[in-house]
Amino acid sequence: MEWLQAENVISYGVFASLFVWLLHTTNKRNEKREDMYQAVIKENQKIIKEQATSFTSMSSDIKEIKFDLRKERERQ
Repeated sequence: MEWLQAENVISYGVFASLFVWLLHTTNKRNEKREDMYQAVIKENQKIIKEQATSFTSMSSDIKEIKFDLRKERERQ
């Protein structure tokens, strides 16, 4: 009887150890992936800020072109 209990503890212990190992490796992998995602997000934020600045500049250029076109139409 005691032998069966010891065998159960040993077999459950092996599965518990495998589970803990699997959980640990999965968490490490997820942390690495998360770090990569954070780096990509930071890079994308830089690009978005640059594009926003470019669009602001383009907006003022478009307003100047519209103004010049209106002036030209008024002359005709």
